[in-house]
Amino acid sequence: MDADLAKAVRDAVAVLNETLAEAARHNLAVTLRTTAHQTTGGVEQVVVETQIYKRL
Repeated sequence: MDADLAKAVRDAVAVLNETLAEAARHNLAVTLRTTAHQTTGGVEQVVVETQIYKRL
């Protein structure tokens, strides 16, 4: 279970990195901001907010 979750996270990060590189090639600047929140069950939930700008 833990190994599967770890692989899923690594795969998601790899896709994110590829997507950010593609955005940069198209002159888009992407800013990521992370925040962490406690759920009612006491589990930390990380939220990623994005801002996307067109570079001229």
